[in-house]
Amino acid sequence: MIAGAFLLAGAVLALLAIALSDRRKLNREDRRRWDREIRDTYLEITRHLARITAFRYQVLTDEDERQLRYQAGAYALAGMREQVAMLEVIGTPALIAKAHELEDRTGVVVSLWHELINPGKPEYRALHTARNEFLDAVKDSIRVEQYQPRP
Repeated sequence: MIAGAFLLAGAVLALLAIALSDRRKLNREDRRRWDREIRDTYLEITRHLARITAFRYQVLTDEDERQLRYQAGAYALAGMREQVAMLEVIGTPALIAKAHELEDRTGVVVSLWHELINPGKPEYRALHTARNEFLDAVKDSIRVEQYQPRP
């Protein structure tokens, strides 16, 4: 009878260990999927940002060229906003805040284009800083436990 109790206790412990292991595995896999989504969203945002920053060193004097630049910038900004909306669903609060800051800085540059004004160094520096802070937030957000050294 005592042997049967130990056998039953051993079976229960084995079942609990397997369930806990499976749960950790599923959580780790979910986290990897979210990290992949965040990375993909980051890449899309930087693609849209690159379309905007490509105009930085182009001094356009013709009004038609400036209007085309604004249209390209507005299109890229709209794409960026879609990706930021995606981050609102899957990102951490810090990541979402940095994404919105980058979106705001980008919006300032595109708004100046709309007014047919060439943005100056301060606007582009602020945009560059916001991009770097966003990248840092992405890196912080996708740190996964299994990649960190175990104590």
